[in-house]
Amino acid sequence: MFFRQLTQPQYDRFCLDLRKHAFSPPLSPNYIVPLIINGAEYVILLQPESHNRIAVLYAMEILREEDTVSHILITKNAHLRAFLEILLMQGIPF
Repeated sequence: MFFRQLTQPQYDRFCLDLRKHAFSPPLSPNYIVPLIINGAEYVILLQPESHNRIAVLYAMEILREEDTVSHILITKNAHLRAFLEILLMQGIPF
């Protein structure tokens, strides 16, 4: 799990993008954001926190083969931080 402190305008803009473009399961504070980087497919699980913080809970790489789909759980903070930086710089894909 990785936390990042944002400024108030950054936090407000990012949370608005999450509400508009990310998927949130019913009654859940989490947001699921799909992300494709160099042809690799990822799903990032984010949670807005108090005091303008964003938590990246984990990410999963999705490996699609002919008949199967498998997932690789990503929990290293360096990777989670990189995913969040990409989302902050490029915005939430839709």
